[in-house]
Amino acid sequence: MLRFDSLQTPPDDGGILLEPPPEHWRALLEQNSRLLSHSSGKLAGVAMGEVRQQVRSQLLGIGADTRIVAAGHQPEFVHPGVWAKHVAVRAFTGAAGASGVDLVVDNDSPRSATLRVAVSGDDGLLAVREVPFTAAPAGSTYEGRTPLTTTRVEEIRQDLAVALGKNLDDMLMPAYLDGLAKWAGPGDAVDQHLAARLRIDRDLGADLAEHRVSKVVGGPFVADLLLNADRFADAYNKSLAAYRKEQEIRSADRPLPDLGRVSGRIETALWAYQPLQRRRRLWIEPKGDAIRCYAEESAIGDLSTADLTRDFAAAAESLRPWVIRPRALTLTLWARLLACDLFVHGIGGAKYDRITDGIFRRYHACEPPGYVCVSATLRSPWPMVPGTIDDLLAARRRVRDWRFNPQRYCPDLPSSILREREQLIQRSGELRRAQGPRAERREVFNAIRAVNAGLVESQPDVARDLADRCDLLAREVESNRIAGGREYFYALQPRQRLDELADQIARLF
Repeated sequence: MLRFDSLQTPPDDGGILLEPPPEHWRALLEQNSRLLSHSSGKLAGVAMGEVRQQVRSQLLGIGADTRIVAAGHQPEFVHPGVWAKHVAVRAFTGAAGASGVDLVVDNDSPRSATLRVAVSGDDGLLAVREVPFTAAPAGSTYEGRTPLTTTRVEEIRQDLAVALGKNLDDMLMPAYLDGLAKWAGPGDAVDQHLAARLRIDRDLGADLAEHRVSKVVGGPFVADLLLNADRFADAYNKSLAAYRKEQEIRSADRPLPDLGRVSGRIETALWAYQPLQRRRRLWIEPKGDAIRCYAEESAIGDLSTADLTRDFAAAAESLRPWVIRPRALTLTLWARLLACDLFVHGIGGAKYDRITDGIFRRYHACEPPGYVCVSATLRSPWPMVPGTIDDLLAARRRVRDWRFNPQRYCPDLPSSILREREQLIQRSGELRRAQGPRAERREVFNAIRAVNAGLVESQPDVARDLADRCDLLAREVESNRIAGGREYFYALQPRQRLDELADQIARLF
């Protein structure tokens, strides 16, 4: 059983999170396998066990008696904490005699088309540079994106060489770029990325059988969601409501909005999109013995209920160029119900998949199989510098204090002006204590300000030194924030650091 209060990002460099502890994984694997083997429901009229066998044969060409452990993530520039899931799956399946798979979420939209790198300036301080990688339309999914040409890969290599200098040679990024350049297809940018990643992962013991969501999620599972959209929406929304209540979340749109119902149309937990276009929510409307499909407001075609029951893939072809793909919770529901005996989440997914647990109970009328959580922290290989946030705050206070108390920062100010200032301050105190006339108090206050301003203006070097110190500390604090970051692409790490992290994880199994 997961201890959800333990699902926190490891704070220390090299820190690892495995929850529950690895010694409990094998029992959970067997428990889940027994639970799934006893499920007696149907999907679009097909027995659950038969659908499960179909899915697993599609994944690995193996029988249902072979245990499968799965992880999944978008084909993006993942950080070492995400990569750690692959290492853990490889280590555990090797020890348990199971098979590991990675579900490549190519139906998601990239958050960025660039690679973030930490760049050291002439002063030794870090800044973040965004290196462009792809130029696909904003909002489009990974699926179908055009691969990088060898010319473009070399341009990226040169950009990184300029940005990182000799540090690039210490990283695994050149091996990744070699993989991009030497990939010969066929396929799209996702296939190219996976091939390049494999050049690194195979030697580090982090390679898994890769399966793209766009290729494997469908069949009776998706057909069932379309045929029973109203009942599924009810289970989905009630599970969300229960999660919000448990977590004391007031917003109706967090962590996800409910599935809607409008004028006889029902929102599904599925996406519809065309290649290289933005995803749209898939709605359906029953029409006799057919289901009309809508990409948000636009009708995209009708699907016969008989055809859906008989062969979803063939039925879905009639919607081309539109494709139907799962959303986040639907994907983990499919994975945990059909594709694997144990699913390995990251921290965010592990927390939110309690919603999926509710869908298991409400829609499939069965207890959900347990899952595990893996994460790690591997900070950037850059050194820290002396400046701290406390130093910066103190420097900012000094800049402000200089304007009001210049005598503290410049001991050789003219004594006559300092005496005048002290007399004005004393007079201000007397007026305040005596509650003297407001106009006179304001006059004395303005006189003090004028004296301070004159002193400050007479010492431009002091003001400049204080401002320069403040600016330097701000850049040092930002440099340390960058150096302490954990969310840079794992190929930007030296091999030794990834080796050490992988060894630490493997030893736990």
